[in-house]
Amino acid sequence: MIKSVVISIVLMLFLQSLAYGKTLMTVSDKLNQRIEYYVEEDNFQGAVLVAKQGKILFKKAYGYADIEKEMPNTTRHQFLIGSMTKSLTAVAVMRLVEQNKLDLHVPITTYIPKLDSKLASGVSLHHLLKHQSGFTRHLEHLASFEEKDITSSEILNIINTSEQSFEAGTQYEYGNLNYHLAAIIIENITGKNYAEAMKALVFAPLNMQQSGVERIANPAKNRANGYRKNVFGINRDENIVSYALGSGDIYSTVEDLLKWEQALYTTSFLSQQSLDLIFNGESKAFGYYGYGFRIREYQRSSKHNTLGKLTRHGGSMDGFSSNLHRYTDDQLTVIILANVRKFPIRTLTFELKEITLGADSMQRSRASFE
Repeated sequence: MIKSVVISIVLMLFLQSLAYGKTLMTVSDKLNQRIEYYVEEDNFQGAVLVAKQGKILFKKAYGYADIEKEMPNTTRHQFLIGSMTKSLTAVAVMRLVEQNKLDLHVPITTYIPKLDSKLASGVSLHHLLKHQSGFTRHLEHLASFEEKDITSSEILNIINTSEQSFEAGTQYEYGNLNYHLAAIIIENITGKNYAEAMKALVFAPLNMQQSGVERIANPAKNRANGYRKNVFGINRDENIVSYALGSGDIYSTVEDLLKWEQALYTTSFLSQQSLDLIFNGESKAFGYYGYGFRIREYQRSSKHNTLGKLTRHGGSMDGFSSNLHRYTDDQLTVIILANVRKFPIRTLTFELKEITLGADSMQRSRASFE
């Protein structure tokens, strides 16, 4: 009798301790637990940062920067960010607009005289930033890539062989050529190459010391290797990034990207007028696109009756993927940089937001996000 009572008491205390432990599980614990699920199920490796009002709530790295050497990823490792580069290019353009060195609405041949005038008919910098130019989407549709650092002049020569598929401003078609040309405009106006110009306009002013533009001749010192999953396992896989001029050739860290996106909450780096243009999203037919960002709505927690404003961009290239979500009404930032493809990075980003905000309806939020 006494033995059975003791067992019952021990069991009760054990169950209570489990329940107590569960209630003590922090947001950070929950975030890590969710990410570990993707590590196990999708071989995720990379770095994750979650911040609220600029304060870092969670920061951790997973997997390997170099699988062959068994070198773990850290949050200090640099990752290629793919098409998230476009967001930074757009911000650099607006810095030059504020310096009265660029006009968003004059013909782009004003800044790129060697661009074929027939091809560029009616196209402005505004159309480039909005993906409304009508240009061919990607360079690989026009030329074969060589394993070398291609120059901006060579890229322009390739672009000049293309044709405009629709009148500028009448349609939306996401494509890298728009941001190749935006980068070339930055170069022509500043007299610097794209890497030097981005350092002067964005990286140095925001103390983004671990960010830069990658070239074969000038590799990042602490960059993680890129990998791809296939039926034979996980193998090295990387782009020749010079072909991604202005559209996918930047590397960065989660902390540097936080510095950059936080600067877009104030008017000390860009004016309110510039910020309004950057985050002025279009309709669904025009890709919800502002200048270098997609603008959507998101479901806030049950405390709020209205939807919030999400500004985001992601990137995907050989060996790497990235995602940055700015849930602006909650000042929540979720940044994921991965050096393995592919895995559902947007789904994970969304789930980390749900955990952090304590949103009570993941399904409803996902519907509004999609």
